Amino acid sequence: MGMSSSENFTKEQWVEVFKDAGFSDGDMHRWHIAFEKLYPAVHQKFLEHIHVPENEIGKIREWAKA
Repeated sequence: MGMSSSENFTKEQWVEVFKDAGFSDGDMHRWHIAFEKLYPAVHQKFLEHIHVPENEIGKIREWAKA
């Protein structure tokens, strides 16, 4: 499944969907941990696609690996 420019969804929109689905901050943290563990390259591309700043991507991926 590719991510085209017509499918732009922001970080804020993803957070809104997760929260509306009942995810806590801890749940979202665990989601990133699983994503990073199972598919690190895809996790990177996903974060870039939703326009997370590069320095924030690094922080997310570091604590997801810890």
